[in-house]
Amino acid sequence: MKHHNVAFTLLLIGLFASPLLAQDNNQSLGDLARQQRKQKQSATAQPGEEAAAADAEIAGLKEASFKANILIVDSHAAIEKWVLMPQAGRADAGRARQLVPGKKFYMPFVVTAYPWPASDKMDLTARVRLVAPNGKIQFSAARFSGALAPDPRSPSVIVLNPVMDITFDADDIPGTYTIATTVTDHVHSVYARAEEQFQLVQDAGSPGKAVLKPVTKPR
Repeated sequence: MKHHNVAFTLLLIGLFASPLLAQDNNQSLGDLARQQRKQKQSATAQPGEEAAAADAEIAGLKEASFKANILIVDSHAAIEKWVLMPQAGRADAGRARQLVPGKKFYMPFVVTAYPWPASDKMDLTARVRLVAPNGKIQFSAARFSGALAPDPRSPSVIVLNPVMDITFDADDIPGTYTIATTVTDHVHSVYARAEEQFQLVQDAGSPGKAVLKPVTKPR
């Protein structure tokens, strides 16, 4: 596991044990080391710089017919459950809205309604940005995860790897966080975006306990 020292503990998880969720991961140790350095560097990006970089990445691309999704769950089993459930039930499932310090949560980036057959070439990547309640970028990465092939048994639902997991500390700022991703399909020159919000709620005995406010559902 790789540890990234930002304002919380961020762990990168590799492939799932479940073959349904597994994707090919052919990165060498050198590739992973370079990716880690880029992620550490991007963690200091300013909001305006990050927004400009994200827009530049999709310049000239069309909006995809597939959908990008960000789940917020507490186990690998919950991810698999979401992938296997009927499409109609996914919209209101798999997204925790209140997180607490000391507990690990998983935030996979998932493509649904992917329209091309499993036999086609695939190259999907996910740009990720996490914004703290104070408006500062807590973490960003230009290519956090990706997929080179779907699972043939579920070709239209693709879990990108590695999967991000996050564990907040008691000292982290309570309040509403925003996590956003842009999934780019480099083969078909299209992109899809997704954004979710959640609240970090500190324990009653912790300094600066969060005041709960409704989290608005992204449009």
